[in-house]
Amino acid sequence: MNTPLISFCTTCKGRLWQLEKTLFRNLLTLNENSEIVLLNYQSPDNLEEYIFSNFKKELESGKLKYYSLQDSFSFTMSYAKNVAHKLASGNILFNLDADNYIYQGLQEELSNLKDNEIHIPIYLNLNSKEGCYGRLGYSKKLFYKLNGYDETILGMKADDYDLVQRSLNKFKTKQIQAKRSVSCIQNSKEEKLLYTKRSSSDLPYPPVNYPKTWGKATVLDHNGVLINI
Repeated sequence: MNTPLISFCTTCKGRLWQLEKTLFRNLLTLNENSEIVLLNYQSPDNLEEYIFSNFKKELESGKLKYYSLQDSFSFTMSYAKNVAHKLASGNILFNLDADNYIYQGLQEELSNLKDNEIHIPIYLNLNSKEGCYGRLGYSKKLFYKLNGYDETILGMKADDYDLVQRSLNKFKTKQIQAKRSVSCIQNSKEEKLLYTKRSSSDLPYPPVNYPKTWGKATVLDHNGVLINI
């Protein structure tokens, strides 16, 4: 049986300071059957310049897939995740926030994941929980059957809980708990709310027609090729 390709899906808006700590280390952990898919959600911190200056080899090899969102939308977590996941080429998908690390052995765990299973994080103590709720893994087949994350959900964390519950209720999936707890880069309350809190000056939200359509976007890849998904 062929080893499945694993895509670690990361979105970024205003979190370059975290990617500067996590991305290089995460790329070093990748084996020949894994990739990182990074979506630049119009990040205002020179994210693209940083990626092009530091990861040319990884971009050319395909270990790092970089895309920049061309639509001017207000940031919503569920929509951002869906776009990144739809750009992934793996048979197995894993949501990896910009403040998270890939631990040794995770790829082996995910490679054994079945279509009726969902990989969930382990929490050993209160300090390990923060920033780690969204570490979910699933087959591409299951993710598409679920129509991705519910784009009517705004804010943080609720989209992860909803996805897991829908997988349990609709398809009786089995929860596969991660074998290790992880530490994540911590965010202040202000940092968490910076792009998720609504204000009168915000850009419009992405148009929602969920679940009929989801993750619909126009992006540029690292070669400047326009892609509509």
